[in-house]
Amino acid sequence: MTASHMAWTALAIYVFITVVLTIRGALRTKGLASFALGSKDIPPAMGGISLTAQMTSVATFVLNPGLVYQYGISGLLGFGMAAALGITFGLIAFSRRFLTTGSRIAAFTVPQWIGKRYQSQGLTLLFAVISLALIAFSVLIVVAIAVCIVSMLSLNTGSTPFSILLCSIVAFFFTYIMLGGVNTHAYTNSIQGIVMLVVALILISSGWPLLFKNGGILASLRAIDPNLVSLTNPASLYFRDFFEVFVCNFLVGLAIVCQPHIVSKVLYLKSEKQVTPYLLTAIMAGLVFSTVMVVGLFARVSLPVSPFLSSHSDLVIPTYIAANFTPLFQVLITMGLICAGVSTLEGILLSLLTILSNDIFLPLLSRGNTKESEQVTTGKALSYGRAALVLTGVVVIWLSNWQINNPTGGSVVIFGMYGVYLLFTASFFPLSCGMFLPRVTKNAVTAGVIASIAVYCATGFFHFTHYSNNPAFLSTAAIIAGWTVIGIWQLKPAAVSVRP
Repeated sequence: MTASHMAWTALAIYVFITVVLTIRGALRTKGLASFALGSKDIPPAMGGISLTAQMTSVATFVLNPGLVYQYGISGLLGFGMAAALGITFGLIAFSRRFLTTGSRIAAFTVPQWIGKRYQSQGLTLLFAVISLALIAFSVLIVVAIAVCIVSMLSLNTGSTPFSILLCSIVAFFFTYIMLGGVNTHAYTNSIQGIVMLVVALILISSGWPLLFKNGGILASLRAIDPNLVSLTNPASLYFRDFFEVFVCNFLVGLAIVCQPHIVSKVLYLKSEKQVTPYLLTAIMAGLVFSTVMVVGLFARVSLPVSPFLSSHSDLVIPTYIAANFTPLFQVLITMGLICAGVSTLEGILLSLLTILSNDIFLPLLSRGNTKESEQVTTGKALSYGRAALVLTGVVVIWLSNWQINNPTGGSVVIFGMYGVYLLFTASFFPLSCGMFLPRVTKNAVTAGVIASIAVYCATGFFHFTHYSNNPAFLSTAAIIAGWTVIGIWQLKPAAVSVRP
């Protein structure tokens, strides 16, 4: 069997399994609640793998290692250590509390959780709108999946065939999420997570001989460029000093858990007893996935010097795979990379559809409606949400074509970061205060959210500092500004009360 035949066979098997699970999920979906949360019969270990697979997008396997290829140890420490530690702390801190509160107030989504926690429909609507920033990350993933499929199937990469491929990817993945909901997503995500673990171990082990060759990998990197072995890389765009490498990435990792498709995953569990095995599985798998970024260093010392790859970091890992693996392993690894993208895309689409249905259309349909039953109203809301997701797919196709020709900051990963970093930065305040600081008022939280959004957008748009090109810095500045405003707002009433 030729490499092309193996690739088409693997893709056909993947599509077949997905269709079967979609039909199964659609038959088990009885309404908006079961669509959003499933049947709560998912084992916690499977939920943990599903969570990690969802957090570990194709950016971890392809795009971030490309930046590590460009900038060396500093990129590995920023993405693979500081951000990973932040995510670990975030999962441990938020998961149990979110499940406890979410179960008590019967919340399906993060915007609904925030709105019910602060008794504010306005906050629900605000975060439902902000959640549309997930579209940017969807573009990142769709482009990366398309690049992987083109590489695996050796397709013609002309503009027209690539556009057709983008349309096909969006049509397939958007459709099965619209039909199957959580009852499909949880199982496809778990299967994808297992495939990703196997591929991660293959990629990590591929560079083992390079660790000791020619005096070791650090010596090889130093011979290419001394900045590649430094804890910080002043010549880089995103890892110039200790603040960028460690502080920004740790805070981003901590806040990244607040994305709707991540923190709400714990609501799939039946009880708090399942949280511990759920988190242990997720953290152990996450450690393996974070280590994959070392492949960027393997590529730097093993591939020939290439100005093209230095300016097209998104293509580094596909080039490394083609140069170091047999056709059979190339197909297996590429399928793992596709799974890495799809696992995250599923979670994003499911969150977007649930938010559109539950937090935007359902309140509109329920307002003043006393004639229809709740089941009929929620059914209509789900239908409208599905229609809105179709329009979202059109937007994703258009933006994906644009990013292929005009990648932001030299990589589509930066475009995706700009959108999703804004979302989890804004969500960080109401979730943190709602779980751990019950005395913080709704007005204080709202002021903090508005301040963080203003600082994030203004710093990025007006380029106040040389850090402004880095989405991680924008998020860090916004987090600091938001907490400052919340602190001042909370102190204000106390200051008034002590006046004579």
